[in-house]
Amino acid sequence: MRKKMIVWACAMSLLASCQQNEWVSGTDGEGKMSLRASVSDPALSRTVTDAGDASTEFEQGDEIGFFMPGADTPVKWTLTGDGWQSEVPLMWENKVDEFEFCAYYPHPEGAVTRTSIPMPDLASQRGDFSELGTYDFLAARCTAGYASNAGAVSFVGDYAFKHVYSLLTITIKKDKSEEDVRINRAVMKGAGMFSRTEYHFGENQEADGLELTEAPSVDELVLEYDEPVEVADETGYSLTLVCNPSALSEDSEFSIAYVRDGISYTASTNKLGKEFQAGVYNKYTLKLTKEGLAVIGQDVVGWNENVIPDIAVEETPDEL
Repeated sequence: MRKKMIVWACAMSLLASCQQNEWVSGTDGEGKMSLRASVSDPALSRTVTDAGDASTEFEQGDEIGFFMPGADTPVKWTLTGDGWQSEVPLMWENKVDEFEFCAYYPHPEGAVTRTSIPMPDLASQRGDFSELGTYDFLAARCTAGYASNAGAVSFVGDYAFKHVYSLLTITIKKDKSEEDVRINRAVMKGAGMFSRTEYHFGENQEADGLELTEAPSVDELVLEYDEPVEVADETGYSLTLVCNPSALSEDSEFSIAYVRDGISYTASTNKLGKEFQAGVYNKYTLKLTKEGLAVIGQDVVGWNENVIPDIAVEETPDEL
């Protein structure tokens, strides 16, 4: 999928086999099924990321998992130069009725069922914006009939793919340009925010969603930098993270360890909030000062918007 997004002033900006039954038939064109797909918000998505006009489009080679009505195993569709191609020919059961279809992106290797779709391992993130495409996950439902859309199942408009995870970018800026500030560790904490999950399609859209697997809960993401990263004068340093949608009982916490002009410090904040909603992109801008770490801006772009007030974070020198 090709992604293009605007770079904003305050921070860095930025989707098997088939249960065949009566739905699979011959390869003639009569009654053959085709597919169209897009993302509900085109500003941020998966595999290719460029600064530009905030548009998103699928790219050749992208793969979608697709459930026929009543099927428990998916059919893989791949985008080629000739459009979306299914791994087996699919036919409409009839040209009169409408049917409901489900799909997800990306299509993983291994066993997949309607009620158990593996999702990315969020605990392996490194905070790099370029890795967003590796961890994003999207899902879609649509109702379609052969006559209503010329034989195409169209995941566009109201039926377009939607982001399942929550997204946040934390941009750290320094107070004075003459200072040399380098980060060697960053930690984001919140109960279950980075635990392993699976997606499932239920009886209806309200029953769709993700659920935790039996793997141990992952409540923090720790980023260690073998080579400390520099906080640049104008742009600062940004982390981009994907997390499970969460409504925490306690505040989340973000902390860093860093060196300022040869002296080691730590700084933390618990003001990033308790709610991280599906499809919402929170952008935080934190400023390191001698008095502490202040959040000087927060907003949301691309996905659903969410504006967050300034946050102050205490700076603590390490004991010598």
